[in-house]
Amino acid sequence: MPGEPSLNIQQNLIAGILTLLPLAAVWFVLKLILDALSYIGSPWATWVTGQVTPLLPDPLANVLMSPLFLYVVATAFALFVIYLVGSLATRVIGQQLLTTFELLLERVPFVHMIYSSTKKVITALQPKSENVQRVVLIDFPHADMRAIGFAMRTFTEATTGRELTAVFVPTAPNPTSGYLEIVPSDKVIPLDMTADQAMAMIVSGGVVGPDKLTFIHRTPPTVPAADLPMTGT
Repeated sequence: MPGEPSLNIQQNLIAGILTLLPLAAVWFVLKLILDALSYIGSPWATWVTGQVTPLLPDPLANVLMSPLFLYVVATAFALFVIYLVGSLATRVIGQQLLTTFELLLERVPFVHMIYSSTKKVITALQPKSENVQRVVLIDFPHADMRAIGFAMRTFTEATTGRELTAVFVPTAPNPTSGYLEIVPSDKVIPLDMTADQAMAMIVSGGVVGPDKLTFIHRTPPTVPAADLPMTGT
């Protein structure tokens, strides 16, 4: 039939794009991470290769000074440093050093504010050993729409004693920015969803996610007996 070859070409191109898009997304994220690690470790890698190359023959020295080799060495060094810091942080001496470092940061008000705020956010988002439900729905930006958020903490309003919940609502597809909403706790609906599932749904703009959303329905507020309607006998 006329036009059938061009239709097949179009379908194959679309199928190829849809197949490669997830791989491209994975490669994009990995490249961002590797580039960041290479940037962190590049001063050390450049210094070390600069000290070693004069002692080596020219062919080997050229290999050591190549951009690809420096990239690999810098990335490996950054990973080693991260592993070393993590290993020390789990030991008593590492915790003591970290405590001393934090005490020093307290003398620099602006830097200490950034460090402590970031640390609290990361700690709050880490999985807890107890079964704490953090993925929630709130009415946002108005009552007819709902947004996925993460319940960070609860506190009490001083004048009324009403419980409030601080909910972080990430933006899609970039969850590093978002909104902090202070919501009455009785208007927060917990979701039967893990944090990983929620983040995948946010990053993908809703394309990736569970087939069903299970609401853990909030308990309706208790109506005082004086406000109940009177019934006739």
